[in-house]
Amino acid sequence: MPKTLTTIGRLEHIALPGLGVARVQAKVDTGAYRSALHYQKLRSRKKDGARQLVVTFQMGGVRKTKVFNTFKRVTVKSSNGETSRRYLISTQVKLNGFLVRTEVTLFDRSDMKYQVLLGRKFLRGRFVVDVSRKNVVG
Repeated sequence: MPKTLTTIGRLEHIALPGLGVARVQAKVDTGAYRSALHYQKLRSRKKDGARQLVVTFQMGGVRKTKVFNTFKRVTVKSSNGETSRRYLISTQVKLNGFLVRTEVTLFDRSDMKYQVLLGRKFLRGRFVVDVSRKNVVG
């Protein structure tokens, strides 16, 4: 029997519990492979011989600085065809009753309307998007 997918809209309110964000609006982007998250400040440092990523987030009225011991660098191709290197972290996204651990790239989205973008890797096997609707489950 096929799995029933939950319908969501093109915009949904989510929480990022691992980052201390209780509510922020996310844009659902079926054209994006990975999800993306806005950072305000980011730096890489070495501590006790290991690399760490220190990231300051400000979203949903909350400003938090988090240290990540596990991260990668990936190449991302934007919708206009340009490529860039971004940091990739793993975090939890809570969308209504769903709590999903997913990978997100970190990107300065300060000039964009939405600080969080949910891509196909997050959606696959869980959600179907009705682009005519907003805030269906959030």
